[in-house]
Amino acid sequence: MLDKAINYNFSDIFPKDIKDDFLFNLDTYVLFLERLSINPSLFFDKWSDSNTLTIIDKYWKKNTKADWKWSLSFPFFSLLENYVQYINHPIIIGFSGLPGSGKSTLGFWIDSVAKELSLDIKVISLDDFYLPGAKMDIAMKGNPWNVPRGFPGSHSLDLLHQSLDKFLKTGVLSSPTFDKSLRDGKGDRSGWCELKSKVLILEGWFVGCEPVSDLLKLDDSVENEPNFSLTQNEKYYRILIQESLLEYSKIWKKFDKIWHLKSSDFNNTILWKSQQEDEMIKLKGSGLKGNNLTNFIRMIQTSIPQQSLSFINSDTTVEINQNRRINNLKTTQYHF
Repeated sequence: MLDKAINYNFSDIFPKDIKDDFLFNLDTYVLFLERLSINPSLFFDKWSDSNTLTIIDKYWKKNTKADWKWSLSFPFFSLLENYVQYINHPIIIGFSGLPGSGKSTLGFWIDSVAKELSLDIKVISLDDFYLPGAKMDIAMKGNPWNVPRGFPGSHSLDLLHQSLDKFLKTGVLSSPTFDKSLRDGKGDRSGWCELKSKVLILEGWFVGCEPVSDLLKLDDSVENEPNFSLTQNEKYYRILIQESLLEYSKIWKKFDKIWHLKSSDFNNTILWKSQQEDEMIKLKGSGLKGNNLTNFIRMIQTSIPQQSLSFINSDTTVEINQNRRINNLKTTQYHF
C-alpha cells in the first residue's frame, strides 16, 4: 500500500501553498487518503472547486490553517459522504479529543456544510447528555476537584443508550441540549431537539476511553512524578470513574468507527481549555475562570489516567501540537 501511495506525483496534484503548510511527510498524507478510500486527485479537484469553496469558506474560523482543512476536515467529510452514499443503514462515528482541541469547531463546520449540501450527516456532543442541573449537583457533590460537571458519571447514560439505540433502528435521534453558560457557568439543559440523519458523529473529550486494569500501579507511578501527586480523595474518585467507564464503554460499542484528535502532549489541554473558556465568556458572558477554571483543568489531568486518553483504540488518529497544527496521520483501511 505504501508503494502505491508513493507512485502518486504529489507535486502535480497539490499546489505549493498547501504542501508548505503541512508538518508531516507527504507520502504519509497520500497513504492516509488512500486508506480512507479517497483518490487524491479527485479529492483535490473537489475541495478546490470554486463553487464548493463558496459553500464551505464561510464556516471556517478566522486564520484556519491549510493542514486543518486538507488533512482533517476535508478527508473526514469525504469519508462521511462515502458513508451516506454506500451504507444503507444509520451509523454512529465516535470522535474523541481533549477539551479545547477543536472538536466543537470541526463539528460546527461539518454540520453547517452537510446542511448546505443536503447530506444526512449530523454532529452531537456527549455534553448534551449531561444530567439536568439539579441531578448534576447531586452527582457531582463532594468531588475532589469541586467541578460542576465533566467527568464520567455526569451524564444520563440510560437516556443516551435509548437515544442511540433508537437512532440506529430509525435514523431519528431525540436529544437534550445543554448550555454550559447557564447557572453562572455550572450549566443546565436548555431544551430538546430531534434530528433525522444517516450518519451521526458523537464527540466528547473521553469518547472511546476504556477502563484500565492496573489503576493502582498507575497511581503509584503518578505519585513519583514531581508536582503531580494525587490526593487520597482523587485516588478514590478515580476508582469510581473507572467503574463508570465500564458503562460508557457499552456506548462506544455502538460506534462503527472512532476518530481521535490526539494531543502531542497531554498538558496542551491547559492552554486549550483556558482559550475555550475565554471565548465562551466573550460570546455568552459566562464561563469558567479563576479557581473554577484551575479546578476543571486539574480534573481533566487527573480524573482519568492520561495514558487511557492518549492511547484510545481509534480507527483513525490525527495528532496535533499545542498550536493545533497537525503533526501526524494514521488510519486503518476503509472499504466501501
